[in-house]
Amino acid sequence: MRDLVEPKKKERLPDYVKALENVFQESNKERRTTFYRYGAWRQSKRKKEFYKHARQLEKEMGLPRYNPELGIPLGQRKIAPYQISKENVMVEGEDMHICNNAAIMQMFDDVARTAIMDLTPVHEILQKRLGKSVTPDTLNRVMEVWNHTIGGAAAVQEHMFEINPLLVKDGYVKLFCGDDKISDLLDKRMVVDINRLFPADKAALLKKDLGDKIFALARIPTIAVRNYGSAMTKRWVATTCLSAFANVYGISGETAINTLVYTLRHRTVIGIGDTIAVRYGRGENSPGGIPFGYICDIVQTDRVYPEDPVRYLLDVAEMSSIMLDAGWLQQMLSGGLGAPIRVLFLMSNEVFDSIVEHMAGWVKERYGGYGRAPCTIATIEDVAQATAKYCQDMYDSSPLVSEMLFGGSLRSRVMAYSAAITGGLASAHPMIGVEAAHLTQMIRKERTGRLGFFAQDQFHNQGHANDWTLLTDQAQVMELRNASYPDYNVVANLTTFPSAIAGSYIARGGAYACNPVIKVAFSENLAGFDFGNIRKSLVKGALREFMPEGERDPVIPPH
Repeated sequence: MRDLVEPKKKERLPDYVKALENVFQESNKERRTTFYRYGAWRQSKRKKEFYKHARQLEKEMGLPRYNPELGIPLGQRKIAPYQISKENVMVEGEDMHICNNAAIMQMFDDVARTAIMDLTPVHEILQKRLGKSVTPDTLNRVMEVWNHTIGGAAAVQEHMFEINPLLVKDGYVKLFCGDDKISDLLDKRMVVDINRLFPADKAALLKKDLGDKIFALARIPTIAVRNYGSAMTKRWVATTCLSAFANVYGISGETAINTLVYTLRHRTVIGIGDTIAVRYGRGENSPGGIPFGYICDIVQTDRVYPEDPVRYLLDVAEMSSIMLDAGWLQQMLSGGLGAPIRVLFLMSNEVFDSIVEHMAGWVKERYGGYGRAPCTIATIEDVAQATAKYCQDMYDSSPLVSEMLFGGSLRSRVMAYSAAITGGLASAHPMIGVEAAHLTQMIRKERTGRLGFFAQDQFHNQGHANDWTLLTDQAQVMELRNASYPDYNVVANLTTFPSAIAGSYIARGGAYACNPVIKVAFSENLAGFDFGNIRKSLVKGALREFMPEGERDPVIPPH
C-alpha cells in the first residue's frame, strides 16, 4: 500500500511580518545584518529636509542650527519608515513627532479647550433668587448670544475691542440632555443629537444616566489655549456664559452678578483635567490631570465602529500613549526631544494590532467570552503569563520585530499594554488588567534579565502597592486617577491604566467607560480633531493633509 503524502501547505506569513519585511526590505528569516552601510542620517528624507532648512537659517540668523553630524553618530542601523497598521500608508518617524504633526497638536488643543457646564444650578438661581422665567425661548436666546461671546465678543458693554471671527471660528457652544422632550424644544442647530450620533442601545443608556439635566458643551477657540494655557478654559467658558445670561435676562447689580459668577466659575463648570500639583507647572485641563477613564470616553471609536471593539482598544492605547507617555512625560515634564516612537510603535507595522487581536481571541477561548474570568490572583497570573509568553516569543523569533521595537523600553510597553487590555477584557475589572501588566514585567525580567531604562523597574515593582491603596492623599478608583499621582511621573508605562479601563469597559458593556457627560461631549466636534477616527487623523497629520485651527493667517501678511 502506497504511503499517501499530503502536499505541504505554504506557510502563511503573519501580517506584522509582511509589513516589517516591506519596511526594512529584508527577510524575517535572515539572522544577520550589516551596519554602517545605510548612509547615516541621509537615508531619512525628513532629516535631509531639516538639514537644508537649518543651513539657510544659519545664514539668516548667524547662529548654529540643527546639525545631525553632531552628537551620537547615526547610521549604524537602518532608519526605516513606518507603515501605519490597517491604513497601508508609509510615514516618516519625524512626521509623528508632536511638534511636526498638526493633528496631534489639535488633539491636545481640543481636549484642553473643552469644558461642560451644568445649567441646572444657574436656572435655579435665575428662577428662585432673581425671579426670572426660564423657558426654551430664553435658553435658545442665551445660546445665540453665547455663541457670539465665546469668540471674545461683547454682549453687555459697549466700546469693547473684539476678536476677528476668523481667528476664533472653531469656538462654539451646544446643548445636550437625556430627556428627548426637553431637547425637542430647543433650537436644533445648538443641540448635540445623541440619538443620531450613538447606536440606539448606547443612546438609551446615556440618556437614562444623563436624566433631565441640561448640559452645555463649550469649546473655546484654539488660539485662546495656545496663547493663555489650558487653565484659561473654565474661566473663558464661565465669563462668556455670564455675559450671555446677563444680556438675555437683563441682570445687573453687584449681588446678582456675584452670585452668578461664583456659580458659573466654581459650582457648575466641569473641566476635562483636574488641578494638579503646582510643581508640574501646568494648569487644569492639561494631560497630567485628565482622569484615565476620561481618556477612554474621549475616544469615540466604540461609537463609530460598535462592531469592532478591538479597534477601540487600540485607539485608546494610541491616544493614551500620545497624551501621557509622549506628551505628558516626554514633552511637558522632561522638555525637548519628545520621542515620536512613543506614538508610532503602537500603530505601525501591524505588531501591536496583531498582539491585541490574538490576546482578545485568547480571552474568548480561555474563558468563554469577555468579562467571565473571576477577579482573582489566579486570573492575574494566567493573563500575565499568557501575554508575556506570546510577546516574548514574538520578540525572540522575529529579528524584524526586535529591530522595530529597538529597545527594552518599547518591548516592555507593548507587553504591558497588551496585558492590561487582556486582563480588562477577561475580568471586566481594570485592576486585573493593571496588575497583570505589572506582573508581565517581572516575568520578562526573569526571562531576559532586563526591562527598559530609568525607572521602569521602580514603576512596576511599586505598582502592586500603589494600585490597591485608596488612601485619599495617594490614590483613587482607577477610572478617576490621573498621571500626576505619586510614582506615576516616571519614564514608564502610563498607558497601562487607560488600556485596562478600556478593556474592562468593553467586557462590561454599556455606553461609556467612566462619565456619560464626557462621552457625549466628545461625540461631536465641529472643528478640529476626529476622535472617532484617531488613526486616520494622525495619518493626515503625518502626510501634511490635516488643517489645524487657531492659525493667525487672518491678521498676518500673505505668505
